Amino acid sequence: MRKLVTLVLMTMLALSLTACAGMGKKEATRVKCPACGYEFEVPATN
Repeated sequence: MRKLVTLVLMTMLALSLTACAGMGKKEATRVKCPACGYEFEVPATN
């Protein structure tokens, strides 16, 4: 039972780390102004 819990925890850790790995891209986020409809890129904060 302990091996199963360890396996599940390790799998969850690996999945959570791989989900964050793709966030390192420096893609500009496009935002559309709801009032005027103008689209612009938000400057990166990192």
